[in-house]
Formats: sequence, structure tokens, C-alpha cells
Amino acid sequence: MDLSKVSTCKVHPAIGIARVGGSEEGFLGPEVPGEAHTPPGKYGYKDKKGRLLRQIARFRIYAYDKSGAVLGEVTADDAEVTWNVHVSNTKAAWYQFTEAMDIPDFDGSLGTPPQSVPLRNEKEKNRAQLAIEPGPRSISGRGKKVALDGGKFYGKDVSLGELRTDDRGRLLFYGGRGVSASKSGKPADTFANNDGWHDDVSDGPVSAVVRIGKKDVPVEGGWIVVAPPDYAPGVTAVITMWDVIRDACLPLDSSLRPKKPSFQTDIGPLFDRLAQNQWVNAGFGEIWGNGGFDDLSSVMSTLAETAEFARPLREKMFAQFRDPAFDVIDDDAIPPVYGDSVNIPAKDPREWYAVTKLQYEMLRQWAAGDFIPGWSSDPPPPFDEIPLAEQPSTLDRAALDNTIGGPFHPGCEMTWPMRQTIMYDKPFRLKLRKGPPKNYGPELDSAIALAPGGPLDGSGPGDVSRWMAVPWQTDTSSCLYAYTGWESGVFLPTFWPVRVPNNVLTKEQFDVITDDKRPFAERFDAFDYRNRQYWLRYLPPRENYEASINAFVKEFNEAGVVTTLTWKRAKTDLAGGTFPTTMQVEMGVKAGAPKLMAKAAALAEEGRVGERKVDGGVRPANLPNPRKFRA
Repeated sequence: MDLSKVSTCKVHPAIGIARVGGSEEGFLGPEVPGEAHTPPGKYGYKDKKGRLLRQIARFRIYAYDKSGAVLGEVTADDAEVTWNVHVSNTKAAWYQFTEAMDIPDFDGSLGTPPQSVPLRNEKEKNRAQLAIEPGPRSISGRGKKVALDGGKFYGKDVSLGELRTDDRGRLLFYGGRGVSASKSGKPADTFANNDGWHDDVSDGPVSAVVRIGKKDVPVEGGWIVVAPPDYAPGVTAVITMWDVIRDACLPLDSSLRPKKPSFQTDIGPLFDRLAQNQWVNAGFGEIWGNGGFDDLSSVMSTLAETAEFARPLREKMFAQFRDPAFDVIDDDAIPPVYGDSVNIPAKDPREWYAVTKLQYEMLRQWAAGDFIPGWSSDPPPPFDEIPLAEQPSTLDRAALDNTIGGPFHPGCEMTWPMRQTIMYDKPFRLKLRKGPPKNYGPELDSAIALAPGGPLDGSGPGDVSRWMAVPWQTDTSSCLYAYTGWESGVFLPTFWPVRVPNNVLTKEQFDVITDDKRPFAERFDAFDYRNRQYWLRYLPPRENYEASINAFVKEFNEAGVVTTLTWKRAKTDLAGGTFPTTMQVEMGVKAGAPKLMAKAAALAEEGRVGERKVDGGVRPANLPNPRKFRA
């Protein structure tokens, strides 16, 4: 790189994702979309004490010339780099979450009365003691470490993690330890708004000062979001946050809409993700998994064809996707996922989720044969082999492709504000708030929230995560899936199984499947989706909702992590291969969980393991008929 040509620098990824975990140790988050997820250590995604490893967000700086061309990555070998980070946790000082504020059920745009929400901890006059604010931190050099201590909740010290640098001076962000607690010891009793509670997720701007020689180069900053753990790192959501933000940023940059969608990058991933979800939800497996009604692995090459013979299949599959216009209630559409508005019985088309508007239009083009064909399931190349010009955008997409783009009730990593154009200065870069945070009064409604000058029109430390549930564990252990007993094996609709698994293939089942000395029927039964196990079976039964969510607050490290395992198929297997050679298997679940299996099974028969608690009441849900998805 010719340093004399450097005109500006940018931080990448534009939005980095770190995740909490109980361990001192960590592992680097994804840096290439679709890269293989291999267990990071001897104990998989946990340390030797069984605590979850923290996912580390690594930030890099890239240099650009006057034309905007990428010159190369700037490291401590090239320049003096000082990283500046300011994160906060302001959840307890923000407003309650009841529903996404940008949908008709909340804003009243379809004739229903507009809603508003009060502050969390609304009786607390001293609002400052509700915000965990450690202040800005700087770090420079190689192999350094700076703690993100100093923040307090009601006077109690709360660490939000630490900053580190690697051997080339890149920034490594380690989030908190997943510590959530109640000021008074009062148990949590709801999924999103537990007064007196805090957790240790956070978010905020990441910037840098880059000095090349004696000259400071302008730097475009990024953002860090610290999220809950990822309990299924190798499984991708059907709609990711990258998809959502891409759609939101179209008004800022029309080039985000391709003239022709690519099956490899725009269309194929939607179908591939439907199949991936077989490892975290039995319903997805029954429909699109290995041996399912519509085993997608057998038709991907046809779906990737522009040829006329493939048109009927393309059109049939397109017709199954839910239209994001939400004009009608469409429960039997793709994806079979709850939406932003959850009301049983359904009164709103947004009871179920949809692909983004851009995705839907690209699917329409694909169905008509107007797309770039071809599909490869080969893993992408390592990051260092990716062309230099593509490396910055690769980092941006990899971070966000491993987050969830809905449903926003409220969500796992980020929620509904991320789909609003007003949030962004440039594509994938959040707009910085000017001045201190504003006071929007005792209640917040859609008119204020979405207006220019409102809370979305520029963000500061803590402004992204404040919309999420407090503490995160109560939402994670609440938003599961619906069970109505359809053939005793399908669990749909679901919420976020790629981060919060519903039904898993256990290590014990994997060992049976891969033991060619066992009878084939026994191995087949071990793989059968109807025999997948309830992920949170180690918690108190769901019939005792409060006991269950409070146990998860303390025991979130004990949950199993769905981990990529491979095996060598035996010669005695049936021709063509019956079982996949790579499977996603639950590892590291709390010891003794199998003892609770009988109780969990009994509750499943009663239709209670998939219940979701909303606004103090348990609400069952209807199940779309999987046979209607058949191509």
C-alpha cells in the first residue's frame, strides 16, 4: 500500500457484534459470510468450567484513496492508531417494550387507537442511576487491555467488558459476562420490562485516530453492539439484520438493489437457511430438512436454473413466500415464523413475519427467470484470500448476517428501529446523535419516535440496545415456539430458533446415528425430527413460567450450544447416504438434563412446552400445515 495515496480511512465492520458469556475467554465472531463454524476450543463454545465463551468483535481500519478505491488495511505496522469506544447500557432508563412502534397495530395507521408506552422504572426520579455509563475509553498499541468498568446501576458496579488490541493493533471488543440482577432481589415476572433489573449488554460508537507520518487521516467510524449469546452459531436466520438494513438503506444508495439478483448471494441463501433451521426447530426439519416433505438439498440446482423447465418450480416456491405488504392474514406462508404483532387469535397480518420488500422483489424477478443463475454449497475462501476491494464489505456483511432480522418482539440483537432509514448516515453506518440525549416525556408514541429530531434521528452510547428486553434472559427463555401436537413433531410458528433453539439433536442421538454397528432402524429413530429434544429441558417446567425464566437468568451458561460436528459415513450405510456427514449437534448441556426428559415429554403431550408468556398471560398458537409448503 502506498501510504501517500491515503485520503480517508473507515472502520470495518460498520456494525460489529460481540456477545456476552460467562467465561474470561472468547472467540472471534464471523468475518466471512457463510464461513464454516468450527468449535473454537477443546470444550467447544464453552470453557473447561462449562461457561459460555464470549464472542469477540474484531474491528479493522481500511484506507481509501480519493476515488474511494480500497488501498489496504491499516495496522500498527503502517500508522499510529488510537481506538476510541464509548458504550453504555441504558435499558432501565428507557421506555417499555410492548410492540414495534412502526407497525399499524401500534401507531394506529389502520384505524385502531394509537398506543404509547411508559418509562421503565417510571417511579424512579433519579434517572441517572438507571444508566450504566462507564464513559469513553481509548486504547492503542499491540496486545493492550482496557477495562470497561466504572458504570453503576443504583450505585452497584457493573462491568461492560473490556477492550483489547491484537498483535497488529486491531481492536478486540469483549462484552460483559451475562450478569443480570435485580436491585431488590425481586424475581423477574415478564419477558421484556422487569423494573429494578439490569443486564450487561451494551452498544455505542467505535472510532479511531489514524496518524500516518505526521498527518491525521479522517476516519469514518463504526458501531459495536453487544448481544446475548448465540446458542446455534452454525445456523443462519432466514432473514438477517444485513437484509433488513440493506432494505432500509436503499433510499440512501440505490446501488444496493441489483439489476439482476444473483441466486448465489441473493436468492439461494433464503432456501439454504430454511434447510439450516432443521437443526434448531423440528418443524423446519419436517418440511425442508434432510428427508423432509420438501428436502431442499435435492432441488437447489433446479431452483438455481434460469431454464424454462425450472420455471414452474420457481413460480410455485415464490408463491409460498409471504408478501411484505401484509395485505391479508397469510398463516401458511414462508417463513413459518411469528411476526411483530403477536395476538392470539390473529387479528393482524403481522402475526407472521415476511421477507423484506427488496427480497420479495428479487424473488419475483427470480421466479420470472430474470436472475444470475448458479449455486455452490462450497464454503467461502478464508478472509485473507478474498480480493482486497471486497474485504471491507465482507466484514460488514459477515457480522450482520449472523444476527436476526426479525421478528421484532423485540428480538435478539437489535430491533425494529434498525429498519428505519432515519437511523443511518450511509449504508450500514449509524448516524451519530448530535448533543446529549433528549427527554421525550413520561410516555413515548410512534409520532415522536419516528419523527425527525426523535430518538431514531441519530444514536449515541446505549441507544441501540435500550429498545431490547431487560434482562435479555427473560426474553430469550420466553420466545420459543408453538406446539399444537400436529403429528407430535412439528413446532411452528417459531421466533428465533437460530439463536434460541427449540428442538435439538443431542450428542447422545448423534452417537447413535454415527454408530454403524447399531440397527439402522435405531439410528433412523435417533435422527427423526419427531424425536428431537426440547432445548431448555434442564429448566423448571414451563408450567411454572416465573421459575423457568428466573432459572435461566442464573443458568444461561448451562444451556447447550448447537455445534457443527462431522463424521465419516460407514460403508454399510444405504447407497446415496441416509444421514448427512455434517450435523449441528447440541453440546455442553447441563449435566442431569436427561433426567428431566420424561417431564418435558409429558408437558409436550399437553401442548405446553412451546407456550409464550405475553403481557402476563400464556397464549397458545395455531400451527400452519406443513403439507401446504410442498413444491
